[in-house]
Amino acid sequence: MQIQIYVSVTVLILIQKSVSKAVSRPSPPASVSIQCDSYGVEVRWKYSDLDQDVQFQVKVIHDYNERNSNITQNLTQSLRLNISSMLFYPAYNRYYVTVTAVRGGEESEPTLSDIFSYNKYATAKIKCYLDFPEVELSPKDGKLHVQFTNPLQLYRNSPALRGLTDNLEYCIETEEGKNKTCETCEMKQNTCEASVVFSEYRGEYCVNLTGKIGQRFFNLRSSCFTGDIRNSVSRPSPPASVSIQCDSYGVEVRWEYPDLDQDVQFQVKVIHDYNERTSNITQNLTQSRRLNISNMLFNPEYNRYYVTVTAVRGGEESEPTLSDIFSYNKYVPAKIKCYLDFPEVELSPKDGKLHVQFTNPLQLYRNSPALRGLTDNLKYFIETEGKNKTSETCEMKQNTCETSIVFSEYRGEYCVNLTGKIGQRFFNLRSSCFTGDIRNYPPVTVYVYPVLGVVLTLLFITGIIMLLVSMCNSEMKKKVHLMFQYFTDFSTQPAEECRTLRVEPEAYSVVKIEQSENTKEQDPFLEMSDDELPSSTKGLGSGELEVKSPYGPNDLVGSEQSNLSDFYDCPHAPGKE
Repeated sequence: MQIQIYVSVTVLILIQKSVSKAVSRPSPPASVSIQCDSYGVEVRWKYSDLDQDVQFQVKVIHDYNERNSNITQNLTQSLRLNISSMLFYPAYNRYYVTVTAVRGGEESEPTLSDIFSYNKYATAKIKCYLDFPEVELSPKDGKLHVQFTNPLQLYRNSPALRGLTDNLEYCIETEEGKNKTCETCEMKQNTCEASVVFSEYRGEYCVNLTGKIGQRFFNLRSSCFTGDIRNSVSRPSPPASVSIQCDSYGVEVRWEYPDLDQDVQFQVKVIHDYNERTSNITQNLTQSRRLNISNMLFNPEYNRYYVTVTAVRGGEESEPTLSDIFSYNKYVPAKIKCYLDFPEVELSPKDGKLHVQFTNPLQLYRNSPALRGLTDNLKYFIETEGKNKTSETCEMKQNTCETSIVFSEYRGEYCVNLTGKIGQRFFNLRSSCFTGDIRNYPPVTVYVYPVLGVVLTLLFITGIIMLLVSMCNSEMKKKVHLMFQYFTDFSTQPAEECRTLRVEPEAYSVVKIEQSENTKEQDPFLEMSDDELPSSTKGLGSGELEVKSPYGPNDLVGSEQSNLSDFYDCPHAPGKE
């Protein structure tokens, strides 16, 4: 028993050593850094050997005190990860990140980042500041008019800055004499604006702007205006060709402007619902000729929208240019209908049917800024070339949607068209084909195993037969050998002389025949003449008939011959009469 235990322990130790040699412990990541701004936080790191099959476990620890901290984690193969959605209460908390290399179940030592926080008053090495919005400067009534989009509206959908409830407090500082003016902008305001007085007129007017929302502070924003604020500025021409581009991931508005050499900015407003009396309006200021307005949409699954773009220069605004009405809701009156893109479809044969599989768009698009609030199940339709249409439902909890399609006949290529909807949001048509044979063939083992069984059985029977033949041959050889010994050994046979069988002749007997008294009963021979009598009776006297024995001295009966032949094997010698 002790020997068995020792052998078992030895085997386990060897197995453990072989496994540990097969999968070595990976080296830890290096240079874990934090990049944070108004839109989120990204962690980055370096790794020396990416050729190995290595993944990275990223953990975000909330509050440096681990005893009452919350930990969120994620696994990635990249050297960077956006952890904005992994932050809790970013307005107040502080965090640090650990990155661990994982390969084959083995983990490296974790590498820690510096502590970071959006809270300026928290103890953290990295302070994350918000970016102050673009500032528009223009002359107005002999002053420098300052205007910018309210960051409470601009950043309220930012994943890393959820829960913005405090008002904005900002300060404007001029280069002249370091005069500082502080203002407040409330959450309900779309635009924050103020005027700055300069003691003298010059060719260029510059200001520095800073601000905070609660404990979250902004980076410094510097902006300058070139010109005379006493002179009026001509009204700019309006933008042209305002168009909408919308898909599964968001909405972008684009426009054209003939004269970009002038100091022109563009005020973009998104109007929710065509009835402006009950609509919500969000706006943004940009110098580009395009703007992603996904974060500016409210209830995109139901509402309809249109966009106005206004050129702004030196406090003067052009006439607004309107876009067409657009919506993700198929059933509302809108010129532009925004459809979702149906995911990539994988087709394969299964049980004699065509198996259809794709990623659930409820999971694929749930983080899309323009498609927030996906709560309905997916209902999708599969149509074959024969115009047969199948309807299926895929729930939100499912990561993959799949079903099987039956074809009435077999062909070289099988094609399907897929469409679907999530509530009132519809998908573009997706066509996909599979080339091959979907018929269900039994596996090779179905034929291999029976054939193998028959072959083995025949081999077994052949072996038994060969064994039996070999045994019989050996027995027959022994018997034949003994028989040949018996017939070839003449020394054991007694020499006997051939004896001649002698047959003694019997004496002839005389039979007398007398005439019967009753003539009627006389032998018919008596009534015959001599000529009629048989030759064998001729010559006999009338009184007596001599009858000779039909047997000669050497004429033996067959039975007697056979009996006598048993006593000798020499040729018969004829006897003398």
